[in-house]
Amino acid sequence: MANPSGPFHLDGGPNSEHPSAATMTDEREELVGPRRGRCKWFNVVKGWGFITPDDGGQEVFVHQSVIQMGGFRSLGENEEVEFESKLTSKGYEATNVYGPSHAECKGSDFRPYSKKRRFRKVRCYNCGEFSNHIASKCALGPLPKRCHNCRSEDHLIADCPTKPPTK
Repeated sequence: MANPSGPFHLDGGPNSEHPSAATMTDEREELVGPRRGRCKWFNVVKGWGFITPDDGGQEVFVHQSVIQMGGFRSLGENEEVEFESKLTSKGYEATNVYGPSHAECKGSDFRPYSKKRRFRKVRCYNCGEFSNHIASKCALGPLPKRCHNCRSEDHLIADCPTKPPTK
């Protein structure tokens, strides 16, 4: 029988333990109970920021996904919060953030710009306005035809005297 390659052996030897059991002790995260603090700053566009604990410890990273509030989740600058955190390899990270006495957080007044397309104004070929209607929906009704270049009613754009000559 050939020697098995790699750290796994079926004979119950020292290398037979599951690899995750050996690394679990290295990745264990220390949970820290309820604490109070204030939001140092929070980026509403990116959805993360930092809390300064009242007990004077290290700053705590906070992501919008752990903030307890309805709607758009964020923290206002200097907002008072209560939070639970865990110690990770990068430092402290909040696991649950809520307002004083377990109330909802107030959040920031700022909102990021929407990624939705803004409504574009179109030109009505009846009245000539740039607005939110088209000629078939124009409130002025049908108007006489005009030159789109100089707005005169006595000729159309093809015969406009102010139109620059085409090459």
